[in-house]
Amino acid sequence: MIYYFLPDRGIFGGVKVACRFIEMIISLGGKGTIVLPEGIAPQWFPVSVPVMKEEKALPLVKKDDWVMITWPPDYRRLNSLTARLVCHCQGTDELMDEIFADYSCWILTCWRQASDYVMEKFNRPTTHVGISIPDCFFYDGAPKLDNRVAYMPRRGFPIVRACMRRCHGLDFDPLDGLDEHEVSRRLKRAGIFIATSVGEQFGLPALEAMAAGCLVISVPVKGGFEYLLHKRNCLISEPTELAETLRWVTLPENEALRIRLRSQAIATSLRYRRIQQLRLLKDQTNTSLRGLFA
Repeated sequence: MIYYFLPDRGIFGGVKVACRFIEMIISLGGKGTIVLPEGIAPQWFPVSVPVMKEEKALPLVKKDDWVMITWPPDYRRLNSLTARLVCHCQGTDELMDEIFADYSCWILTCWRQASDYVMEKFNRPTTHVGISIPDCFFYDGAPKLDNRVAYMPRRGFPIVRACMRRCHGLDFDPLDGLDEHEVSRRLKRAGIFIATSVGEQFGLPALEAMAAGCLVISVPVKGGFEYLLHKRNCLISEPTELAETLRWVTLPENEALRIRLRSQAIATSLRYRRIQQLRLLKDQTNTSLRGLFA
């Protein structure tokens, strides 16, 4: 049995990635549940996995079970349990180093940068389990508004404010506190998505925006360079230069460039469809991931 502990059910990409991962494991024959402090499932995206309250789950955990974590404080809090420990790694912040240094903890990685980081710094292999985005984000032919710029104000709003001051005539659409369906609907209408979260690990919203057919302008990220290819399917810009990049790319003479980058963005995002990750996991059920299905 896999008990995946999460600290919160709020609107965070890591919550969605965790729930979708356990959903796939269950669909392939494994047993698992999401454990949350209050035992209430997230309400901002469809959840089809069992959810337990932490105080009820802890007494049930046995030594042959798996305790899965992704948040460093949960490692410190739960590593004394007799169950086997596994980290579903969703980032390589330095706070994760204590987990990577624990060779008794199995590391599952979602993208290549994380696998490379653990190997280079700790000389230990990991198991790559991939990452995916929901089908609802993929562009369905909805009319695009070339001058609409979607953004998430929770992180990097000073960058957005600079864009608003520099770029007149653009319609800025904040995506904040919305459920998954509404975010996907708005992204399919937006012509551009600006990813302004400095220090982002992977940048799932940027990948979802690419799937929705947006031209993505992103600050540099760590794992996101797996799919963000400057001037091939997006534009990468330093935070201090992002406003000027946005102004330049929205000039009338750059229409062909915008169309080309959007097309390439959609093509890139197809590698991250749910079915692709499911196939990756299925191929490993009898090999590197066999322990999770025992």
